[in-house]
Amino acid sequence: MSGIPQDLIDKLQAFDEKLSAVEDLVDKITEGGVDKHYERKAHDMAIVDSASMFLMDSLLWATHGLKGKVANQNDELMVDLARTKRMTADMKEVNERQDAPRINQQAAQNFVRNALWEVPDAKK
Repeated sequence: MSGIPQDLIDKLQAFDEKLSAVEDLVDKITEGGVDKHYERKAHDMAIVDSASMFLMDSLLWATHGLKGKVANQNDELMVDLARTKRMTADMKEVNERQDAPRINQQAAQNFVRNALWEVPDAKK
């Protein structure tokens, strides 16, 4: 490989590693096929769908770069990225809501009722 510069070889090796990581992610997402995907709970299905959207956007971004185009000047891609970010933020909000501590309604009502109750004076 004496004709290929070392920096190009390093970049190609890094690209191959990143591409292998993408392949692993695609394999993980598509594991089990469509039937398994539709057996998931709605929340889990939405997480996988948002990851798939992000993956497709990333592949489109890489494709533009490989063709020598500037990806951030593609309006359609930028709109799709914004939509993916919005969906990911919504999923994060749902996750936070699910992890939030729950309030015991009966205990809260008892606390408010007893906090508002005043002890009658013995003098009356």
